Amino acid sequence: MFSLSIAKSPDDFEIAAALCRELAEWDVAMAATHGVDAQLVMDLYHGETAASLARRYAQPGTGMLLASWDGRPAGCLAFSVFDDTADELHRFYVDPGFRRKGIGGSLMRAVINAVETRRKKWLLAHTTIYMIDAIAIYRAYGFDFCPPFRDVPEAVGHTEVFLKREAE
Repeated sequence: MFSLSIAKSPDDFEIAAALCRELAEWDVAMAATHGVDAQLVMDLYHGETAASLARRYAQPGTGMLLASWDGRPAGCLAFSVFDDTADELHRFYVDPGFRRKGIGGSLMRAVINAVETRRKKWLLAHTTIYMIDAIAIYRAYGFDFCPPFRDVPEAVGHTEVFLKREAE
């Protein structure tokens, strides 16, 4: 059985941190195939703990959704305020053992529903060229490629992908 919930408790954020560690391991391995230093990837994008995730995603205007399948953690997707006109998605990950079951799409629909009630003009996403499945889901949910909305170090610039979706 599939379920979605919003991370609220310390246990929820422990689950989220474990999923984020899996994402980090995969990201580091994939970045290396594109000539990007593993430590740079960790320093720029990873290293979350349950406590740091809770501080970031338990605030007003933010959230972290957790997906489970038969009671086992299967994926996550978070959102936060980017600026007065946009919210941004973060930490989109579905465990490889649970892919192709509609979990990524379910996470995306739930987050879009959550953020669109806030009446911002844009929803933003920052990912990498090797996160092909994530890009496919973003594109399926109306995200288009866009210019960078933040600076990135030159050492990772060749792998970065920026997307945005106009709110409905």
